[in-house]
This record gives sequence, structure tokens and C-alpha cells, in this order.
Amino acid sequence: MLADMKSGKINYIVAYKLDRVTRSVRDLEELIAQLEMHNTYLVCDKDDVNTSSANR
Repeated sequence: MLADMKSGKINYIVAYKLDRVTRSVRDLEELIAQLEMHNTYLVCDKDDVNTSSANR
């Protein structure tokens, strides 16, 4: 999935809950940095996480 993000094939990563993506704050910080570099957004339905909006 990360390779597809880097090649521009995907713009959003959607997960049910944030703990399904990672349980490590450090890993999350690194993932968000990667997402920002590749104009990709993370959306987690149950945890109300959406990196495409500054309000969330």
C-alpha cells in the first residue's frame, strides 16, 4: 500500500480504527510524514481521524 501511495496510485488510506493502522505513536508520526510528502490522507472511521482536514 505504501508503494502504491508513493507511485501516486492512491490518495486516501481508510481504516476502521486507528489501532488497526498502528499502535505506536512513533510509527504514526512517521506514517503521517510520509502521507504528507505524497499528498495522501488517512481516514479512521471510528476514531474520527481525517488528515485531509485541519479541523480533525
